[in-house]
Amino acid sequence: MKKLSWIEITSLYIGVIMGAGFASGRECWQFFGVFGKKGYYGAIASTVCFVLLACMLTYIARSKESSDLGKLISPFDNGIIDGIIGWVLAAIYYSMIIAMTAAGGSLLDQQFGISKVIGGAVIALLCVVTVLGDFERVSKVFRLMVPVLFTIGIITILLTIRADFPQSGAVDGYQPGRMSPSWPVSALVFMAYNTTGMITMAGSSAVNAKSSKNAYTGAVTGALCLGALTILLLRAILTDMAFSSGLDLPMLGFAGRLSPALSIIYAVILYGAVYSTGASTYYGFSTKLRPGSARRMIIIGGAAAGFLLGLTGFKRLVEFLYPAQGYIGIVFIFLIIINFIREFMRNSGKSRRAAYEE
Repeated sequence: MKKLSWIEITSLYIGVIMGAGFASGRECWQFFGVFGKKGYYGAIASTVCFVLLACMLTYIARSKESSDLGKLISPFDNGIIDGIIGWVLAAIYYSMIIAMTAAGGSLLDQQFGISKVIGGAVIALLCVVTVLGDFERVSKVFRLMVPVLFTIGIITILLTIRADFPQSGAVDGYQPGRMSPSWPVSALVFMAYNTTGMITMAGSSAVNAKSSKNAYTGAVTGALCLGALTILLLRAILTDMAFSSGLDLPMLGFAGRLSPALSIIYAVILYGAVYSTGASTYYGFSTKLRPGSARRMIIIGGAAAGFLLGLTGFKRLVEFLYPAQGYIGIVFIFLIIINFIREFMRNSGKSRRAAYEE
């Protein structure tokens, strides 16, 4: 397949994270907004961690010349352990098709009054069609969609900040989630589950990069863009905390307050963000399936089952599913750090031996 430039890799990073919870402001409110201005500490801390982990994953993937989920995470060089870790992560990726179909349903219902069943079913169908085309189709979709998604998202956020809406209710005292009770814990959980979501794309883009320079530049730029977007998004939703707290999709609500036309545009863009995250994480799940006719049927059947489970509602999924993924992700991050250190020391040892032999 075509080798990736740093700009294309940046798009992959943004696309995999900038899904419904992120672009809608729901995640940002749940993990940072409820803490008011203290939420900025969490957003900045998570950004620094994003950059470091993106570089670690890039190093591991290029060193091992592999995007296999188990090899990216596991430091043990054990096929059985690699397989177990890979399947646990694949299960987490599969759960995202549940969340994204739920988000697609909530979005069309809130904005246009269209049944949640239709909104969720379309997301499931788009994800299946994309994933069946493998990584090349996924990366092509991201190269085309993400610049538009990112640009319109930034414009809407900046307009919301500039509008400086008056607070319509309390400016403190909001109840954090039971699984993310303080801003340091929230920052860790937020960073962990988002890192978990980007592992496949980080590995695949690193292996398929034009060069090491492109791989690292794309990883760092993508992580920094996500961090900057998180901070700006937090600033926007804090302009009216009571309003943000009451909606499944806060930024869609702010877009409607700015302009009915912008609300429609943002709804379309947000739907694209839902699709991009759904497709990328479902692709991550599909990488654990063996080639053959059974793979195709599992992808189709799995998306259909995920869609049915997603009818439980998006707001509830953000509150419980995402933090649960985050706690599992913390374990994975610990293993990634050990894996990176071992791989770095191994390569350093090889370099010293080569220099000594010369």
